[in-house]
Amino acid sequence: MTGALKRQGTAASGAAVRKASGGAPAPGGSARTVPADRGRTVVAERAVRRIAERAAGEADLVGRHAQVVHGTAAVDGRRADVRVDVRLPYPARLGEAGERVRGRMAERVAELSGLTVRSASVRVQSLAPDRAAPSAPSVDRDRPSGRARRPWSARRVPAALVAVAAAAGCGVLLGDLLAVHLAGRRPAPWRTGVVDWPAAHGPGDGTVVAVGAVAAVLGAWLLWLALTPGLRGVLPMSPVPGHPRQRAVLDRSAVAEFVRDAAAAVPGVTDVRVRCGRRRVRLRARLGFGDRRAAHDAVRAATDTTLTALGLSRPLKLTVALRTEPHWRPPAPPAPPDQRPDESSEPRQGVPGVPETFQGAGSQETPGTPEAPAVPVRRADATKEREQ
Repeated sequence: MTGALKRQGTAASGAAVRKASGGAPAPGGSARTVPADRGRTVVAERAVRRIAERAAGEADLVGRHAQVVHGTAAVDGRRADVRVDVRLPYPARLGEAGERVRGRMAERVAELSGLTVRSASVRVQSLAPDRAAPSAPSVDRDRPSGRARRPWSARRVPAALVAVAAAAGCGVLLGDLLAVHLAGRRPAPWRTGVVDWPAAHGPGDGTVVAVGAVAAVLGAWLLWLALTPGLRGVLPMSPVPGHPRQRAVLDRSAVAEFVRDAAAAVPGVTDVRVRCGRRRVRLRARLGFGDRRAAHDAVRAATDTTLTALGLSRPLKLTVALRTEPHWRPPAPPAPPDQRPDESSEPRQGVPGVPETFQGAGSQETPGTPEAPAVPVRRADATKEREQ
């Protein structure tokens, strides 16, 4: 009796498990649970808060970090709301620094917790001087003693030409040697001619002198290419403070464009032509209107400012030539105040066809009486008076 009751209890418990899981019994008799009903992962608000506080403290503020004072988190299903109070290092741009902290916090919370960050708030509670902040690099200390040099050119075209010529000569000579020693043929006529020709010509022969001069010039050219950096079309810029190994160059054509735009912006200057060399910038322009000396000074000031702003390693010398257009006329000098015409002293000219009695009737004033309105004079009335 007791064994029967135990078997009935076991069967009842198994049916209850199958009913709760909503699944059918397995062929072997064991119940299978639906994956969606096996369980769920709950991320506690405390864990989300700790992640937010740690992420806010990891935000990079140009070598410095914010100090987290307090943090809160609220989890609603698969969404989370986080908020932290921080103390930013001084000096710092509050808007930019707060946005960096907020972005870092939202990114790390979503990545580590798997939740969707619905809102992330950052409140700056105070500013604190960061004594451990790295000092700004000194320009004089980090700048190398020597000026920047042009980058070294690879010389691909000359190297390729020399390599092709040497490979072709060696290949032809090797082919003739293999034909003589392996195939038992006679040497090629060109090789025997090259060997016999120096025996018949001495050092004083004109052909020998010409060939030697060509070889000397070619060797000097190759040495020049090997010992010079090349890239004459670029100008080196000043090294970046703190990064002496980083180098930058600027094309001479780009420098000419900058100088041309600066000179063309001066009022009255037209037809600007700029030629930029390795050490000098030559500017030629024409003046359509305005004072020539003032325009020349304005062009030089604008181009000097532009060349200084480019940050070149070696300052370029500027030469400005400003010529006037054929239609240009010098501006008239302003008249002195005592020589300006006085309108009150000029005689008033009468209006033809109107009697003097009616001229200026509306502009005359009588002392002590109010100004009378001007009476319009008709041409017909004036004609009748002339007839009378």
